[in-house]
Amino acid sequence: MKNILIYFSAILFLSSCFQERIELDLNEGNSKIAIVAWINDLDEDQFITVRKSANYLGNEQQEKISNAICLLDDGSQTYTLIERQPGVYFLPEDWVPVYDQSYSLDVRIDDVTYSASSRMRSCPQIENPDFLQYTEGDYVDSMKYLALFSFQETPGEGDAYYAINYLKGSTDGESLRNGGFANDDFVDGEYFEDIVVSEDENRLFNPGDTVVFELFSIGLESNNYLMDIESEIFRGSPFDAPPANVRSNFNNGAVGYFIMSGGSQVEEVLE
Repeated sequence: MKNILIYFSAILFLSSCFQERIELDLNEGNSKIAIVAWINDLDEDQFITVRKSANYLGNEQQEKISNAICLLDDGSQTYTLIERQPGVYFLPEDWVPVYDQSYSLDVRIDDVTYSASSRMRSCPQIENPDFLQYTEGDYVDSMKYLALFSFQETPGEGDAYYAINYLKGSTDGESLRNGGFANDDFVDGEYFEDIVVSEDENRLFNPGDTVVFELFSIGLESNNYLMDIESEIFRGSPFDAPPANVRSNFNNGAVGYFIMSGGSQVEEVLE
């Protein structure tokens, strides 16, 4: 009987511990300026977005910031970005990129200016875009294909590249998850042959598809930024590092990143 009383007393003691209310500081009111600015030299609209960060644990949308003053400077000329949509600021269509030049981006909101810099690098041309039948073990799918391409890496260490391919007319090219990136450590100046960006079964191509291939020269700092994003998105291993803020090259506490990059784009029909 004594043992039974001790057992039930322990249960009651532990139950009272589990019922104690713990208040967590979720830092919900500490929103930051979030700037996404990836500008390249492809023949398409170039723009940046300016918003406020949203609560990670909530479902609310990011608040778009209007009436910001956004200036892009290449050292000899300054371009004013025009807000065509709430929180979305576009470069003039007649802007001309200057390669191997460091650009600065200033975003002024109220009385605070958020600044970052990035170098515009020229990009190697995509070569030999092609397709390869998808295989899984001994199984060959005659209607599913991987996309692949080649390019000559620019001699001189310090380069990095982001590549993506997607079905023309789809929105797959807008997600970083669908692309891949790498730097030139240990492979400086080499010829990259038959690169497959993704082997995801959901991103295979069919005969008749028009596939867009894109390659961007982003530099090592931007490569490290993408690595930060990847390490925070793809988690689940017991060996993952503790969650941490993704790095930013903006000052004054803004989050996001500014990238200038040369690009190469080709289209190929899968026949």
